[in-house]
Amino acid sequence: MLDSMTHITRSLADIDEPVVRYKTLLQLYGRAPDSREIRILRDEVRESTLARTLLAEQDASGRIPLPAFDRWRGAHWVLYMLADIGSAAGDKSLFALRDQAIDELFASDRIEPVCGAIEGNALYYLHFLALDQGQTDELAARLIESLDKKIGKSPAAFGQTLHALRGLALHAQLRDEQAAHQTAAQLAEHLLSHHLYQKTDGQPLSADCAALHYPCYEHCDPLFALKVMHEAGHLADERCRDGLDLLKAKQFDNGTFPAERKHYRVGRIGKGNDSLINWGGSDKRKTNLYVTCDALGVLRAAGERF
Repeated sequence: MLDSMTHITRSLADIDEPVVRYKTLLQLYGRAPDSREIRILRDEVRESTLARTLLAEQDASGRIPLPAFDRWRGAHWVLYMLADIGSAAGDKSLFALRDQAIDELFASDRIEPVCGAIEGNALYYLHFLALDQGQTDELAARLIESLDKKIGKSPAAFGQTLHALRGLALHAQLRDEQAAHQTAAQLAEHLLSHHLYQKTDGQPLSADCAALHYPCYEHCDPLFALKVMHEAGHLADERCRDGLDLLKAKQFDNGTFPAERKHYRVGRIGKGNDSLINWGGSDKRKTNLYVTCDALGVLRAAGERF
């Protein structure tokens, strides 16, 4: 184990990858989200190879010639991943992509049901990327109205709940909207009552729910659950302890973490779950920088030593 947080954070900060440096300064050095340093890094993320690759399928109109909800190359998922890696706010080059996602979000013949992975993630990226043009209030209201039917105890239901919570928590913080606050608290309580990833007998919901991934997209895992709990203000709840202990047990001796499983296939295969980016793959013996940044950020926020 590396002997200090300073050693680990310096190692990450020296890596020539804007996303890693952005997450390191924000989550490990504790820089303010609106600081000049973070704004500059978000601009660098916008111009990074990762961001350019996510947007590689934009046509001359700025849209992606796929259904917006196409997993994981459609406009909706591309915008969500741009938000998750910290791309710059108010990027005009994303306006056409936003409009494409909004068109399908509000289409009268939409097939995808109202759910956390759609409305919740859309709330998150519209706010985080400063792309909202007044649609977030309706998206939040739609999600809140649907949630009585959506909260369940399956791995898929936990994933939907986590993504709904992430979007609604950010919406509530920015809008100070009472219904969003109340629903976010309800969702957090449901997850906390199951210690974030467990069945009633204390066993994991599934092997996949107890493994580390990046990205999680519409799924759940203990790291993503802890990350969302931190964003929603519930990381200090004692019921996060099992998740924190599980996370720490997966840390390598050099202080880093693996991605143990993945939810994507690299390429344009056309059968769903396609990604233009290899996010480090999955290997229980190999460091994944994206998982490492998020995991160390969660441990630091929880006051854990690493």
